[in-house]
Amino acid sequence: MLRISTLIIMLPVLGHQLVPTQVKVGLIVLLTVLIFPLVADKVTAIPLKPVAFAAAALHEILVAAAMALFAQLIFAAVQFAGQLMSFQMGMTVANVFDPVTHSQQSVISQLAVTLAMLLWISVGAHHIFITSLIESFTLFPVQQPFYFPALMALTDAAATMFLLALKISAPIMILLTLVYVALGLLSRAVPQIQVFFVSFPLTVGLGLLTFSFGMPAFVYLVSNAFSTMPTHVLLFLRHLSGQ
Repeated sequence: MLRISTLIIMLPVLGHQLVPTQVKVGLIVLLTVLIFPLVADKVTAIPLKPVAFAAAALHEILVAAAMALFAQLIFAAVQFAGQLMSFQMGMTVANVFDPVTHSQQSVISQLAVTLAMLLWISVGAHHIFITSLIESFTLFPVQQPFYFPALMALTDAAATMFLLALKISAPIMILLTLVYVALGLLSRAVPQIQVFFVSFPLTVGLGLLTFSFGMPAFVYLVSNAFSTMPTHVLLFLRHLSGQ
């Protein structure tokens, strides 16, 4: 139950703060009741001594948190890409409150994260993750010792996050860099033109237009990341158990 509850609370969409607590608790209890008969032979007897029990509980929480981190990193990549695009478009001052991170995020970043949530549901990533959760009890049973070198896979996943963010934001960053170069040359050639007043609506308009035209690429990149995520999670658990 600790492994399931930690994963549900930390997963994107399912663990979102806007999802009522009663729904989360009900889902955790339902999944625990349904999954336990399938993995009962993989669950060893938990020591009843307080210290041993606390160690086993912490062990399960860390395993589930590491699994959920793979999904959170994809959403972090989308959010980071939105921040890069907003910065390039000059819209960093147009921020809104993000209830997840409790911080101010740009409008483009919030839009990208919302689209990623819709893709998460449309590709059935939450169903795939629950399937991976069931398989995790086979690949990494309860109280299985950690193989610490496998934790480097989390570092690789973080590096992949930056790569995904750059792929998403690359069209807008390249186009608007060329626009800024052109405006710089124009301001040198015709100093009478107020480039600042011309650049703002131009960069915002071109940025939004490029983002809309690049939507198929955004959908492909994020959907592909969600589809391949369970494979990376299961491979990580296999390495974490020393296999």
